[in-house]
Amino acid sequence: MRNVEIKAKITNLENICKVAEQLSGGPPTIIKQDDVFYRVNNGRLKMRYYADESATLVRYERSDQEGPKLADYDLLHFSVTDSEKAKLLDKMLTQCMGARGRVIKERKLYMVDQTRVHIDSVQDLGDFMELEVVLRPEQTVEEGQVIAKDLQTKLGVKNEDLIDCAYVDLLEKKG
Repeated sequence: MRNVEIKAKITNLENICKVAEQLSGGPPTIIKQDDVFYRVNNGRLKMRYYADESATLVRYERSDQEGPKLADYDLLHFSVTDSEKAKLLDKMLTQCMGARGRVIKERKLYMVDQTRVHIDSVQDLGDFMELEVVLRPEQTVEEGQVIAKDLQTKLGVKNEDLIDCAYVDLLEKKG
């Protein structure tokens, strides 16, 4: 699976939520997430827990650069009935590789065509916007970049607010 992503610091939370709601045609879905990142040699690996106790193991690779960038990813879902398996896998991965960090956030999800617009309130960091243009098999990265930049403009996100890394990296830098 592939998508094109843009991530930025938000300077006006109320305004960006209002515009995202207009673009999506409705209110957001609220998702509470608790991500455990593991120490890995290549890419990133995290276990994402949800409020209902379901979970998703996420492996992804994405370059650390500002602006639209390609992300390649795989997902392994654990339903609520599989939550004990997810916790056991988390324990095993932490014991074998070590945990790198933890990111706790509340995410407002707006769908705009094929793009997931995330407005994230991240514990100990603040508010951010993330665009994920989910590429169809026939779409090029360049097409996804055009869609992402257009949405960035419509949402009023300035280039100087773009960030080039993951939340876990920002938390590490913060200390």
